[in-house]
Amino acid sequence: MASVDRRLCALCNSSIGDEAVVAMNRLWHPDHFCCHQCKRPIKQTFQAAENNAYCVQCFAQKYNPKCAGCMTTLIDTCLLALDRHWHPACFTCTACSRPLPNGEYYLVDEKPYDLDCHWAKRLEKREYMEREGNNQLQQAPATQQRQRY
Repeated sequence: MASVDRRLCALCNSSIGDEAVVAMNRLWHPDHFCCHQCKRPIKQTFQAAENNAYCVQCFAQKYNPKCAGCMTTLIDTCLLALDRHWHPACFTCTACSRPLPNGEYYLVDEKPYDLDCHWAKRLEKREYMEREGNNQLQQAPATQQRQRY
């Protein structure tokens, strides 16, 4: 009596034979385990969402956030800073445009700076405020100039 192969492909429902892919708690012919989005066979890593399998690229396009710097889909490592997602190379100092090491930054006027540029920007702001303060004193009416606190 011939034995019946109970190992059936989840897509075509036919006997698996010698080679099978085990994914999502089911068996598949290697060419039948495909990405839900692009329909190409998945040969490597996959992601699952809503009971569907996706290749890494299609999953990222559908579910991953976009980089706030270059607007491309984030696939690997990303930073979360200023309530937005960034590639590490895209999160840069406002002044010198160099990537911020380890995502560490200092805010001046709600913009990110590295440590050196941060101090330079603060000094620039201070000098500007001092100049503006002196200009306002010089332009003020004489009665106000005499008032000292």
